[in-house]
Amino acid sequence: MDQDRPHSRDYDQERDRREDRDREHDRHHDLRDHEARDSRNFGDDRDARHARDAHDFRERERDPSSYARRTHDDTRNRDRPYGPPPPAAADDRARAVALHYNARPQATVVTRQDSPIYQLRCFNNWVKAVLFQTYLRRNDRVLDMGCGKGGDLQKYRQADIRELYAFDVADKSIDQATERYQTMRNARFRAQFRAVDCYNTSIEPHLPRDQGFDVVSMQFCMHYAFSSEQQVRQMLANVTARLRPGGFFIGTCPNANTIVRKLRHADGLEFGNSIYTVKFTQKDECPVYGHEYSFRLVDAVDDCPEYLVHWPSFVKLAREYRLDPIAHQGFHLFYTQHIDRHRDLFVRMKVVTPDSPTLPADQWEAAGLYSIFAFQKTD
Repeated sequence: MDQDRPHSRDYDQERDRREDRDREHDRHHDLRDHEARDSRNFGDDRDARHARDAHDFRERERDPSSYARRTHDDTRNRDRPYGPPPPAAADDRARAVALHYNARPQATVVTRQDSPIYQLRCFNNWVKAVLFQTYLRRNDRVLDMGCGKGGDLQKYRQADIRELYAFDVADKSIDQATERYQTMRNARFRAQFRAVDCYNTSIEPHLPRDQGFDVVSMQFCMHYAFSSEQQVRQMLANVTARLRPGGFFIGTCPNANTIVRKLRHADGLEFGNSIYTVKFTQKDECPVYGHEYSFRLVDAVDDCPEYLVHWPSFVKLAREYRLDPIAHQGFHLFYTQHIDRHRDLFVRMKVVTPDSPTLPADQWEAAGLYSIFAFQKTD
């Protein structure tokens, strides 16, 4: 048995209670800070923003003046050209992705629990929940570019955000996300859902003129933009145009280094295990954009075309849009660094159970294909 895989263990009850008290104290302290700021200004401007680095969760404070700037008047991003209309090929790729996810059936609670990758889904949700706890704060306004069927709505409720704008290229997914939101109990935040191609078109027409965001989230979807540099630039323009200075761009995406390493060790042009398969057409050339592969994940993705994210090139490009990288690490390392602090959440989200005390090896391997990332917008 791989000892590095997630597993359950007996807990030190006194230690757990002490950590719970510490977390509760931190939470109350954070809420008091926000309530004091909100009493001065309803939340559009802030004096400070507390964020913790994804590596060690240390508190950092930003310049009190940075939130006083209204994002829509920031001409450095507002006037940045979005580029020409997307070519027909880009429209075709976006349509293919939309058709794929529109065709996926809506899972019920029962069918989700019966899924052969149930623990992997729970693990992925735990990763996102920890990421949200790191970068989201009470009363935040969030832009979700690639919201899918609304799988993160409960996480937004737990984060106690104020407002959500959620976009996705798949219209049926948007319909399901809208229904999911409308049937939520105690949502406590306003939400707008739109079917929008965030990689080929500007999202400006779908937003109120004065709307700014504290966080932009892209979960398991950013890599679809990497069919071309033009699409990545359009995506980044959409991310940064309304993101407040000091705000965060966070997400999850495939780890190109891991995928290429597995490809080079494979006998042919594909690799995988019992639950996933990755297929390439060649492995000699590695273009920065348009490096396509086919991905299959049991009960989730059916041979959908995806693209490698060349991280150094992406970081360089993101800096042009005033986004500085602050975190990037694979899921395995993310788990290792954060499990001690968030073990109670790990158990509550049923990543491991008494009947399944260890994440199965094939699902653990599949989880290792992905990374978290975080950028912060500069002044």
